[in-house]
Amino acid sequence: GNAFKHIVGKSAAFRALTLLDTIEHRYMQSHNSRKDMIAKSASTTSAYNNNNHNHSSRVVKPDAVSYNTTISAFANAAQTCENGVPMAEEAETILSRMKDRRLGIEPDAYSYNGVLLAWARSSGGLPAARRAESILRSMGDPTIVSWSTVVNAYAHADGATKAEGLLREMEQNANNNSFERSKNGSRRAQPIAPSIVLYNNVLHAWGKSSDGDASKNAVELLNRMENTTSKLPKPDVISYQLVLTALQHGRDPDKAERAKSVLDRLLASVQRRNIRAGHRDIQNAYNCVLTSCAYTPADAGHRHRNDAARILVETLRDMNRFPLSNDEEVGDGPNQESYALFMQGCIHLFEPDSEEQNMLLKAALRECCQKGLLNSIIWDKFRNAIRPELVRTFIKEIFPGSEIGLQYENLPEEWSSSCRH
Repeated sequence: GNAFKHIVGKSAAFRALTLLDTIEHRYMQSHNSRKDMIAKSASTTSAYNNNNHNHSSRVVKPDAVSYNTTISAFANAAQTCENGVPMAEEAETILSRMKDRRLGIEPDAYSYNGVLLAWARSSGGLPAARRAESILRSMGDPTIVSWSTVVNAYAHADGATKAEGLLREMEQNANNNSFERSKNGSRRAQPIAPSIVLYNNVLHAWGKSSDGDASKNAVELLNRMENTTSKLPKPDVISYQLVLTALQHGRDPDKAERAKSVLDRLLASVQRRNIRAGHRDIQNAYNCVLTSCAYTPADAGHRHRNDAARILVETLRDMNRFPLSNDEEVGDGPNQESYALFMQGCIHLFEPDSEEQNMLLKAALRECCQKGLLNSIIWDKFRNAIRPELVRTFIKEIFPGSEIGLQYENLPEEWSSSCRH
């Protein structure tokens, strides 16, 4: 089995299959030869046993590891192919061989999970996800990895509704605490309670979904997880980030208000020490809110767009109030992405060339330059939103008497001194 472990990719998967075929063929030949010799050598049993022992000791018998690592090779290959369905089909064929060959080998959880992973990675859409679910249903005792893999298969296939359906099925099984019989007739262990990872996989599915209610469903699931009377896993920082991602990708007119609400709930949990979050986590969460503001739909209506504009300004202001707690890990303020998103929001939400828009853009750019965070993206947004004469006036306010050009390359290096290259 160890010979298979370090091979990846499509050609490597078929090399692994060829090696497995060779081992299997030689073993079956040896096994059949042994049966023939038994029939022919009944009168010389002792001599046969000695000869056969020497022969069979030189023949490698394929084991579960041999099959599982070959299945894994095809699961890895499925991920690298534009169409991974043939790779997933090969993986499933190997699983069938484990069941059919009379080698005394039974597929285990690793065997099934490898095939499920192949289908999840196959880019085969909903048919592939349904095939993975069918295999899951055929398993005697699926593991948490089995369920999670199928949930991910639906997530990649724009099947968030099915993913949450599987999650609710697991919840119901755990709540009922039922003990079903497994395929071999033995009593199953206590039903598997879904973990926080599985809940986050479903939130991820909603974040990738094209469903018009995707963000609402993500928030609803977060609400269930936050419910103090429920037995569900409590959300972690990843849970909140996934919901914020679902909101920023949606086209809801009130996405900015709802994103701000989720951010406030995350910050409250951090301050209560219910969850731990590093400064990058908090920074990313703030940037998700800025994104929701900056890309509020143009047809969202006057009230929602005004709310988005207000939240945009408040969010950048709040980011400058880091640290949020006594935890030294939490703090950093706005980064380059923050300023770029703020610029985009000002351009999108405020009246072009209005005094309010110009004031906000100049204040944000001044702050950005003072922190050494200016890059070409931020500068181009600023320069394209403000009339050239106002840009020149702004530069002279910072560098009186200077004759700096308007191209990014001509700007003072200290304005970009903290940029990551």
